[in-house]
Amino acid sequence: MSAGHEGESQVWGLISTLVGGPAVWGAIGYGVDQLLETQAFLPVGVVVGFVTSFYIVYVKTQAQPVDSRPAAPRTDTGDDAPT
Repeated sequence: MSAGHEGESQVWGLISTLVGGPAVWGAIGYGVDQLLETQAFLPVGVVVGFVTSFYIVYVKTQAQPVDSRPAAPRTDTGDDAPT
């Protein structure tokens, strides 16, 4: 996969997270509303889905910390010829 397609697939993954979170939690809230004959859980589920999905996207897009350990010394001599 080329670098351009890899970035594109990451963007689509983030978009699906932002859309899927409210959809799934909204559906759960709708189901609870139907069971309890209320109207409060659908909006609560959508809000929980938005907050959760934004948090997931935030965590996924943060830069990874750089390893501060020094590099191990090289043990090869650069000469690959048999002796």
